[in-house]
Amino acid sequence: MYAVGNYVVHPGQGVCQISAVIQGRDGYYTLVPISHKHPIQITFPLVQETRLRSVLSSKEAKALIDKYPAISLNTFHVHNNSLEEAHFRQAIREGSCEDTMSIAKTFRARITHARGQNKRPPVSHERIFKMASMRSLYELAVALHTSTDDIQAKFSSRFGILLGEV
Repeated sequence: MYAVGNYVVHPGQGVCQISAVIQGRDGYYTLVPISHKHPIQITFPLVQETRLRSVLSSKEAKALIDKYPAISLNTFHVHNNSLEEAHFRQAIREGSCEDTMSIAKTFRARITHARGQNKRPPVSHERIFKMASMRSLYELAVALHTSTDDIQAKFSSRFGILLGEV
């Protein structure tokens, strides 16, 4: 069970802070997503708490950043864009931070490849890239107790990329 003040990853909303835990037969967590510009609160049933996962530890986040160049691209590919988008959306919802970084890296490569051929990448590729990048960015920022700008600067200086931008 998580406590008030803990950070968790919600399947749909990404990184959230627990603002309240209501016990009882119909107990629930009150979650506040950190990626939203305007604060909202989400209730999440305690009986479904297995769908939440803890944010990475600081040590795990540092190791994951160091490992970034070795993270492999995702090889899943379907010629139907909507099926492919549904697959990756589900993978982002249920995956780890490393999974979302792999997806972001994959779609960065696909978008860059399309642009290199003077083609416009599918909008679904850009949506998936942004979703995976932002999920990773916020989780790393919370794990390292820093801002998203600091994480962007770290990736820019070490790898020459900005998370969330192609």
